[in-house]
Amino acid sequence: MTEIALGKPSFNIVLYQPEIPQNTGNIGRSCVALDAKLWIVRPMGFRLDEKLVQRAGLDYWQFLDIQVVDTWAQMLQLMNPQRTWFFTKFAEQLHTEVRYEVGDWLVFGSESNGLPASVRQDRISQCVRLPMTGPVRSLNLSVSAGVGLYEAYRQCAAAQSDSAKIH
Repeated sequence: MTEIALGKPSFNIVLYQPEIPQNTGNIGRSCVALDAKLWIVRPMGFRLDEKLVQRAGLDYWQFLDIQVVDTWAQMLQLMNPQRTWFFTKFAEQLHTEVRYEVGDWLVFGSESNGLPASVRQDRISQCVRLPMTGPVRSLNLSVSAGVGLYEAYRQCAAAQSDSAKIH
């Protein structure tokens, strides 16, 4: 188990073609809170210098570690394929049923289309979903990313705490 350490991203949050600036701003703020890196795959439905993005990120946007890539193929070359989790309503396993590790990649789709089948199809065992028991078809992107990021952090922080108790 790699420890969560300052100076390195605790996790990598990937937004595949995000469309709503406020969601990206909120996700950026969550990334700053847990020292995660935010990756964005183009095209985006907005510009990063828009006021709506920065307003949602508040004054924390300046502390965000962010990188934008032009294509999904380029993103694939940067990610660790064994440590990537794809959040989709089409997954069988819940996001709490996997074991996250520091540095993992959490991938989220666009607000209107989610992750396309072409992104998910060869990675079924790495697809996870958030539970929904009501008539809702999907959750807000910033909520989903927050839930995923904080569950990964919770697991890793708990593992570090347990490890410290053993020694």
